[in-house]
Amino acid sequence: MPVKIKPEEKAKYVEEYLAGAISQHEICRITGVVLASVQSWICRYKTEGSTAFLPASANRKYSSELKEKVVIDYLAGNGSLLMLCEKYKIRSATQIRRWIKVYNRHEDFKRRGGHHNMTKIRKTTQEERVKIAEECLAVDRNYGEIAEKYQVSYQQVYGWTNKFAELGIAGVEDRRGRRTSKQEPRTEEEKLKVKIAQLERENYLLKMERDFLKKLEALERRRD
Repeated sequence: MPVKIKPEEKAKYVEEYLAGAISQHEICRITGVVLASVQSWICRYKTEGSTAFLPASANRKYSSELKEKVVIDYLAGNGSLLMLCEKYKIRSATQIRRWIKVYNRHEDFKRRGGHHNMTKIRKTTQEERVKIAEECLAVDRNYGEIAEKYQVSYQQVYGWTNKFAELGIAGVEDRRGRRTSKQEPRTEEEKLKVKIAQLERENYLLKMERDFLKKLEALERRRD
């Protein structure tokens, strides 16, 4: 049965923790709650102050833009749920988890029932995936912008771009039913394909670096 702690007690324990008088594990031992709950109290207190644990007079509203921004930040690895709660002043990690589910179902944050208005995962050719990955790298990995431009999902762009940066064209092949890229090649033909893909990736990255240096030189000449 869940342990119920009064709001004022939660605030007192968090304040003692922030003052260095008690550890998170000591709070767990005294109250009988799990560590994740204590960490959630601390995050909420940092976000809302001493009134964090009082009953809310009304449900807090978050814009659809903020919800999507938080989810994309999380999927990109830019912080844990608790860190993002503190950063964006979100009341609890549970809310972000709900938003992630909505996002992964490609539903619309603007509608409570959420019918899909967000971009669905769609089938693509290898040529499309290469083009999308190259363009995403060229705009400093702005996954959201590229996903919207090509009407594919954020997850697709994120995966293709990072695989392309690591493995070249081989990274964006449709490998369903094939051996994974992490397995060692078994034949000379497979070894050759991997080597070619690696060389193509290296050539592409060198080309990007040259293009960047040319643009930088042009900008410096204009300033002179």
